[in-house]
Amino acid sequence: MIIDNLRNYIRTCPYLDTFNNAIRVNVNYLEPSPDTYSIEEIPIEPIMKKYVNGDSIRQYAFIFTSREPYGADVLQNIDNSGFYEKFAEWIESNNDNEIFPLLDNGLEPLEIKVTSTGYAFAVTEDTAQFQVQMRLKYLKKK
Repeated sequence: MIIDNLRNYIRTCPYLDTFNNAIRVNVNYLEPSPDTYSIEEIPIEPIMKKYVNGDSIRQYAFIFTSREPYGADVLQNIDNSGFYEKFAEWIESNNDNEIFPLLDNGLEPLEIKVTSTGYAFAVTEDTAQFQVQMRLKYLKKK
C-alpha cells in the first residue's frame, strides 16, 4: 500500500529523532499527546495522464502532521517551525537525488514534493497540530 510505503520512507528522516526522540508515525490518526506524528490521505483526482498502452501518471496527496508543545515559549515555537523547514529541505534534496519511497506492484515513483509550507493547523492551550501538505507522483504500468 502506498501509505505504508510513505510511512516507512518518512520514518527515515534524520530530523525525526532530533525533534522528539520518537520515530512512531501513525496513519490517519494523530495522538492527542505532544511529540506524535501521522500521515493522512487527502482526496485528489489520482490520474494525471493516461497513455494509450494503459499506463498512467498518478498522484497521491497526503499530509504529514504532528502535535507539538505550543504556547508563549518563543523558542519552542521556533523549534516547531524550524523542524518543518528542515523536513521540507530533506524532501526536496531526496527528490533532487531521486531518493524516493519504495513502491510495490509495478508502481514507479517519479517525484515527491512538499506542496505547502509547514503551519499550525489546530491550536489548544498548550499544544498545536502542525502540518505540511505533500504529493507523490508515480507511474502505474498496466
